[in-house]
Amino acid sequence: MKMFIYFSLLLLLLLAFGYVVYLNKTPVELVLTPEFNGEYYRIPPMPLGFLVIGALFLGFLLGYLIAWLTSLKR
Repeated sequence: MKMFIYFSLLLLLLLAFGYVVYLNKTPVELVLTPEFNGEYYRIPPMPLGFLVIGALFLGFLLGYLIAWLTSLKR
């Protein structure tokens, strides 16, 4: 029963992420640096939803790593 609940939650999470990507499918370019000698460093155009979900996962990872490092300190 527990595995069914976990699978259902995973499926709902994937559906929610897919819905966010579907609603934000306009391609955007993320500029990483200001102009330097007429050159910009940027990522290739991708849907805004992917950037939002990627930022969410990056925030989770960063928070997990900070919590892990502070627990090692104790």
